[in-house]
Amino acid sequence: MSYTRSIIISLSIWFCTSLLVQAQKPDSLRVHTLKEVVVKERKKEKELRSTTPLQVLDVNQLKQSGLLQVSDAVRFFSGVVVKDYGGIGGLKTISVRSLGANHTAVVYDGISITDSQTGQVDLGKLTLDNIEEISLNSGQNDNIFQPARLFSAASVLNIKSPAPVLTQKNINASATFKGGSFGFYNPSLHLDNQWNEVLSSSFHADYMHADGNYPYTQLNGTATERLHRLNSDIETVKTEANLFARFSDRQKASLKAYYYFSDRGLPSNKLYYARAEERLKDKNFFVQANYENQLSNRWSLLMNGKFNWGYNRYDNPDNATYNAVTRNNYYQNEYYLSGTVMYRANSNLSLSLANDGSINTMRADLTNFVYPTRFTLLNALAAKYVNNRLTATAHILSTLTRESVRTGTAADNRNRFSPSVSFSYQLFKNEDLRARLLYKDIFRLPTFNDLYYGTIGTRSLKPEQASEFNAGLSWIKKFNHVIPYISLSVDGFYNRVSDKIVAVPTKNLFVWSMRNIGRVDIRGMEANMETAFRCSDKIRLAATGNYTYQRAMDKTDKYNMPDKVTYNHQIPYTPRHSGSARLSLEMPWVNIAYTLIAAGERFSNQYNAPEYRLEGYTEHCASLSRTFKMKSCSISAQAEVLNLFDKEYEIVQNYPMPGRQFRGSIRLIY
Repeated sequence: MSYTRSIIISLSIWFCTSLLVQAQKPDSLRVHTLKEVVVKERKKEKELRSTTPLQVLDVNQLKQSGLLQVSDAVRFFSGVVVKDYGGIGGLKTISVRSLGANHTAVVYDGISITDSQTGQVDLGKLTLDNIEEISLNSGQNDNIFQPARLFSAASVLNIKSPAPVLTQKNINASATFKGGSFGFYNPSLHLDNQWNEVLSSSFHADYMHADGNYPYTQLNGTATERLHRLNSDIETVKTEANLFARFSDRQKASLKAYYYFSDRGLPSNKLYYARAEERLKDKNFFVQANYENQLSNRWSLLMNGKFNWGYNRYDNPDNATYNAVTRNNYYQNEYYLSGTVMYRANSNLSLSLANDGSINTMRADLTNFVYPTRFTLLNALAAKYVNNRLTATAHILSTLTRESVRTGTAADNRNRFSPSVSFSYQLFKNEDLRARLLYKDIFRLPTFNDLYYGTIGTRSLKPEQASEFNAGLSWIKKFNHVIPYISLSVDGFYNRVSDKIVAVPTKNLFVWSMRNIGRVDIRGMEANMETAFRCSDKIRLAATGNYTYQRAMDKTDKYNMPDKVTYNHQIPYTPRHSGSARLSLEMPWVNIAYTLIAAGERFSNQYNAPEYRLEGYTEHCASLSRTFKMKSCSISAQAEVLNLFDKEYEIVQNYPMPGRQFRGSIRLIY
């Protein structure tokens, strides 16, 4: 009853506030018609003013680097570890500053992509053909005019698709074909339409196929054997339709419908196991809507809604454990509604109140499955102050959950407050050198698998707590026509995770269960650099680089035993040292791009023994591209070499990555 009352009160406050906002009378009885003002802020200046580390890749950088999937792009962000289970069809998840994939919100056009079953988003399912910008906030976004859900994550990966820009004609069309090594081919189609002064639309569809049977070298004592990866194929179909409405300079709306299908093999982590036959099929459909209205010079309203349906099927025709064919089907639904009101008290101070409500359900054809349902209510009260030298933000988030199951016992309900505060200050009046500080307290709820999956799930799990601290300096200097700018940033961070959710064996060692026994202390540093050189009016060289140091130590001290074997060991798959670099040379006759990804040694186990050590690696890639402009269309061609020096390495143990591979693409734009 108290949960229902809380929902009614929150929705009533939001609804009444919206009515009051819309009822505000203009400051003057006279009507003034103002010309539209378009404010464009340079990407680097936006990153400079941010109170938390902000990294951005725009559409030009994405195209020049010859990247295919979102997972490829985020590897160029500092502080990021992408777990890649091998090949183009392998699952790919992101961890920012060693906090784990469940602490990173993946946001697509302003609304989160969610998975209540595992809490993790496979970045391999998101291609870059229809992406305008990717940004990563390590901490809290300075934007307070957003849904409450975006306040509830330790970091936010923001993915933005382009809106149609049609000036001289009512339709734009493009067709792209990509092909490459290991049976890879990927045709796609994109259409933009301008229906009238108010309505425009876009449609995107692509199909991708890859055999994934790349060669690798298997070490067997002193002998080596050349093998091919088995059961690593993938086939995907993705379609997306968008409708945009711009009713006035102050009022706009959008509607997105999205469908994704994939059928992939799951290569065994037993490299000599010749009967790898496991399959995974995924289907995902969602429709989401956005409405934004600047009601007056002081009040603004933002509303979002989403329905999400997800399905995956796991097939194992050779299940040695149960001596039978295994086929499991999982279904999940999400119903989501969000409303945010922002009030501008003056030119410096803004306040916002965001209310989100969601219902998540899951069902499966497993024996004794409990059919869980989770109701979540998020309320965020935020403030932002800005002047010429200072940017400061603060918020407090209220999280209220209620769990129910069809059979058995439900997990505990939760009610918690989470604060955050951050600021950025320009140290010298005539120098773009800024200092920034962040503190954020946040947590992540146990997933449905953590709580309810077979004998592994544990109903009594507590949320995983995380405290974030960041201190940094950012600097940008504009020089002259030859060197437009140099941008540098350095950040030190400390994250502390307690009540960490980990799987541990029970007394008989054959049955595992989820427990809150973990604690991790994470200390690290990030450094980023970006610059450009104009060799002439038509030749430009751009260079970026970053370096990350992370010391993520297992501080689990169960039963006050600091001598336990994993105490003070680096957590799995987190390199101490990692970095990346990009060089792009733009010339009238051809564009050249060169990229480098590097990571130091990691361990595949909580216990850092030599047998669990994974060697460090560097991966070099190069691409050439050229655009040919014609009277009514243009053709873009690109050739790429990935893993240029044929480096053999593993990101996840026993999932070898592909060696040298070639890829080419051609795009026709009308």
